[in-house]
Amino acid sequence: MSKVTIEKMPKRQKVSLERKQNLYGYVFVLPVIIGLALIYIPVVVQSLIYSFSEIEPTSSGFKTIFCGWDNYYDALFVEEGFVRTVVESTTGILIQIPIILIFSFFMANVLNQNFFGKTFARVVFFVPVIISTGIIAEVEGMSSMIDMYSSAEKMEIGSASGSGNVFNYAALANMIIETLNNTDLANIVLGAIDGLYSIITSSGVQMLIFLSGLQSISTSMYEAARVEGATGWEVFWKISFPYVSPLILVNTVYTVIDQFLKTDNLAVAFINEKLANTSGYAIASSLSWIYTVVVLVFVGIVFLLVNRMVIYQD
Repeated sequence: MSKVTIEKMPKRQKVSLERKQNLYGYVFVLPVIIGLALIYIPVVVQSLIYSFSEIEPTSSGFKTIFCGWDNYYDALFVEEGFVRTVVESTTGILIQIPIILIFSFFMANVLNQNFFGKTFARVVFFVPVIISTGIIAEVEGMSSMIDMYSSAEKMEIGSASGSGNVFNYAALANMIIETLNNTDLANIVLGAIDGLYSIITSSGVQMLIFLSGLQSISTSMYEAARVEGATGWEVFWKISFPYVSPLILVNTVYTVIDQFLKTDNLAVAFINEKLANTSGYAIASSLSWIYTVVVLVFVGIVFLLVNRMVIYQD
């Protein structure tokens, strides 16, 4: 009898769990991808074209005429105040970034503890994430108590009896200067106090990221450390900080971008002022691209510096 060979049908390959999760991730970010492709990228390309062009108004709108690098030359060497504004805003950001990170990390550690009213405390400290967005952010730009406090004369809170001031900014400033005995260091501390409202409203997302990282650490590690007699300080530096250090890099990059692109940033306000007139689109586009390069270089430097301190767990 002749043997009949039967070919086996190839087995259907199963999709791995990791690949399924990746596909689900792409489905969730698909709206963002579509928005980037159809809305954001065309605007970016148009802005790049404007930065190399002169814009002339016509009866039907305006037309662009290629002018090479003239707009970039004018932005750097002719446009008054742009370079100085970028330097001033960058200097301010350098001071704000470590303060925001330290504050958010400290509050995340506090909110990660077990205490009565923990849920209410978390809601209170995440409110800045809400009030720093949308229409409330527009209200902040109007004349308000915050503007009064940020003015040359710091507001002072009087007592109910009217006999004196409960809070006196000048007295507080003198006390800090005398205590530190260093004018430069005192100015940094006073700058942090003046920017306390901004620091709180800028720390919500970072607190949330740090808190999620702290909650992902297994409680058995803390229990084992306590059994071995480790102090709270040792637990923080040997367990909490190493496990959360990758998130420090994430929060640092996020904070840098957020601070550079805030609407109250001096450089952003300078560029927006140029965009108020159609004839300023060209120079505003070149200013925007120069500022974008500054931001990317700054982010790259911060990434390289902070990445060296990150401890990745296997």
